Amino acid sequence: MTQLPAASISAQPGIAYRKVKSILISEIASGVLQPGVKFPNETLLAKRFGVSVGTLRRAVEELVAENILVRQHGRGTFVRSLDEERFLFQFFKLADRDGNFEYPKVELVAFSEAAATAQEAKVLGLQVGDAVFRLENVLSLQSRATVHDRISIDAKLFEGLTQKCLTERAGTIYELYQRRFGVTIACADERLRAEDADARSAELLGIAPGASVLRIERVAFTVENRPCEWRISIVNSSQVDYVSRSAHN
Repeated sequence: MTQLPAASISAQPGIAYRKVKSILISEIASGVLQPGVKFPNETLLAKRFGVSVGTLRRAVEELVAENILVRQHGRGTFVRSLDEERFLFQFFKLADRDGNFEYPKVELVAFSEAAATAQEAKVLGLQVGDAVFRLENVLSLQSRATVHDRISIDAKLFEGLTQKCLTERAGTIYELYQRRFGVTIACADERLRAEDADARSAELLGIAPGASVLRIERVAFTVENRPCEWRISIVNSSQVDYVSRSAHN
């Protein structure tokens, strides 16, 4: 069982569960509670916090609903790992015309460190001129270049990130964020619109400049609700659909 520091909460139940939840989020964010590791027994956790099991369970259930924790029948509760299966369900929403989802082949085509623009600073909660990493990826489905990603992240939050880290990672980029840098992506906001492909995206996707494409803007947030990634995805949607799915109990 994971050994956790002592803690005690003194508050009304409706407030206490939120304090419990806040502490658990902080411990997940700091790596005290690590992805893939079995969550401590709820009775012992309740004792640790000085709250009822019902209060503790309310906090845990919200974290499960928010995809931060996962329950596995017969095994227990775990901090969710952002593996390919979870990435496909929660963050990658492109399917073929028959509704089939496929984990894309990812090719890194550019990586650099730069000073944050006004827009990057606004989205990521930085100051203009703060260091950011910029990445460009091409994602292929069924051997066809389908998505051109432009990604900006806070260089301080991902200190030590290199091109080698990105090209040699074993899993998803969100697994890399989580396991190497302790940054767990909990959710993301997305905006979609149709637009014309610029020259760079057209070249990488093998389409004509000005061709109609789907633009997906995503801001990803940590478990502490901190914006940590700004991503613009240009999608050649001639053979794929954007599909938003809901979890079914």
